[in-house]
Amino acid sequence: MGPRRQRAPGYEAAFEFFRRVLEPGLDLPLAATDFQVAPDGRRALWTAETRLQLAGRPGSRIYLTDLDDRTSRPLIADALPGQHGGRWSPAGDRVSFIATLSSGQPAVHVVDPNLPSRSFEVGVLSGFVPEAVEWAADGRILVLAAEEGAEMGVTSGSGQLPVAGDSGAAESWWPEVRCGGVRGWRTVFAVSPESWIPARLLPEGSNVWEFAATGDLLLAVVSDRPTEGDWTHSRLELLDLKGGEGRVVHRPGRQLTSPVISPDGSRLAVVEGLASDRGIVYGNILEFATSGGPGRILPCADADISYLRFRDRSHLLATGVRRQETVVAELDLDRGAVEVHLQDLVTTSGRFTPDAAPHPQGGALLALESWGSPPILARMDQGRASEIASLSHPGFEWLKGQIGSVREISWPAPDGLEISGLLVEPRQGSAPHPTILTVHGGPVGRWESEWPGRGLLHYAYLSARGYALFMPNPRGSCGRGQDFLELEIGDYGGAEVQDHLSGLDRLVSEGVADPRRLGVLGVSHGGYMACWITTRTDRFAAAVAGSPVTDWYSQHFTSNIPDFDAQFLGVGGPGPGGPYFDRSPVFVAGRSRTPTLLTAGQLDRCTPPGQAVEFHEALLAAGVETELALYPEEGHGVRDALALADFAARTCAWFDRWMG
Repeated sequence: MGPRRQRAPGYEAAFEFFRRVLEPGLDLPLAATDFQVAPDGRRALWTAETRLQLAGRPGSRIYLTDLDDRTSRPLIADALPGQHGGRWSPAGDRVSFIATLSSGQPAVHVVDPNLPSRSFEVGVLSGFVPEAVEWAADGRILVLAAEEGAEMGVTSGSGQLPVAGDSGAAESWWPEVRCGGVRGWRTVFAVSPESWIPARLLPEGSNVWEFAATGDLLLAVVSDRPTEGDWTHSRLELLDLKGGEGRVVHRPGRQLTSPVISPDGSRLAVVEGLASDRGIVYGNILEFATSGGPGRILPCADADISYLRFRDRSHLLATGVRRQETVVAELDLDRGAVEVHLQDLVTTSGRFTPDAAPHPQGGALLALESWGSPPILARMDQGRASEIASLSHPGFEWLKGQIGSVREISWPAPDGLEISGLLVEPRQGSAPHPTILTVHGGPVGRWESEWPGRGLLHYAYLSARGYALFMPNPRGSCGRGQDFLELEIGDYGGAEVQDHLSGLDRLVSEGVADPRRLGVLGVSHGGYMACWITTRTDRFAAAVAGSPVTDWYSQHFTSNIPDFDAQFLGVGGPGPGGPYFDRSPVFVAGRSRTPTLLTAGQLDRCTPPGQAVEFHEALLAAGVETELALYPEEGHGVRDALALADFAARTCAWFDRWMG
């Protein structure tokens, strides 16, 4: 049967589930991230995830919290869309942020936080989209901006930033044209709030991915080219804003994130680690003296670190993960001591990696959540949490009564390596349960105890329908150190398979999982593994693979991250034979007998939709039951609430059909 457009079987039930969770939270803050405490420690800014309607993707709005009376309100009365990146001026009397104008153009804004009804637009950067702002010591605003058409990372859904006027000027029959030229640069501009005259701070040919500023210094993660693949080869550069002179501080062997400068400008720090996606980096803390010299690694609570912030010259706040736990710790750089504020089976809300903000008087401000608990704003200090406000609402409270409970589990892989993860057991039914192996993305990532009331609603729906969810963190996952991550290099799709299967063996032996009703589900790297593992074993009754890689040859030449496969397959690039052939599911599709549903976003530049199409056609040729669903408005993964409800219904119907 030819392709056709249709909703999933059972869509109405899934939509009603989504509606009951989301509708009571419309126009309310649903998650909180990017906390920024005022210099006097009495107020804090944070970016809230919000929804104004069920359809579409979540928006964002900046909130202001009074830490004395614990009340919160929107920073400005005008609900400008896309608010994010709120930053206090050095004196604490103004706030800069980014929001979208009625014309659809993102712009930099400034507001007096004491006058919430009044803000003024600093300006629009012609041909560029502002992504982040910081204040310089002289009162200028530093703006990290991406050229229109720049590539977006996996955490933003892949795709490209729009180009002003393209949609209105193009005819429907015009072809999409690609050439060898490079565009989509990211750079930093300095602007005065009083007179909009942007000054470019870094020379052309330098692409800035992240930056931090203190006093007259700017520290940036920089590459020579602007593509997502080029990000993997970035370096750390320091620029003097007064003299305009820059120097390379560090050329890493792996990837970089979260550059920071101490308030007095004497110390620099950054996170370096093995990563598969921009925005999801876990690794070691490297500290450098601004005056020069080699860096040193700072151990921090045996955790893989992802986010840094200086509280003062001597104290560095770090957030990261250790196994399934989230860690928030503070390093005393003078004494070499580490104080752990948080180490628990929870996570912070609103980001792909944990984050928190240091409070001037000690401790950290953050938003905590877990599988069974919606987000709360809290201040952590020496292991104690003081709740400021809850972000729950009646829809979230209803969801708590539908989903199962989560617990940690661990087991030995066949080679003796200990593997751990999470298990969500449903409220409905008795063991042994129909069990779905859910493989996380990355592979540098992890399953954590995350509130499923937003982007994980499809997993909540499966739990509510009586499925157990087995969530392993196999070799290649973060939280176990760089050596554990490196086990995936050169053995992609190798020993990880047995990490998953041996965990299922444990659940079957304990009577938790029904061996006749096992499924596998994953997106991105998880989608790859859902395809690959079914060519290694016939024990799965059904598989669902979202945004998968199935052919490493075509992936390398059609994806915007070709350096990813070159790094993780361990051979530097495609050639005849070898892992580009041996680890591609499409070339061994005939070994699979597992009914497989494949999904992809047609706007995905990371794992292009052709990857799902290839495996679907290969399974058809091999006589395997298969179905393919392509979402026309989605990139990497499914993010629109209505499309996600369809994905949930389609996934559940597929497992119901084949797992009984």
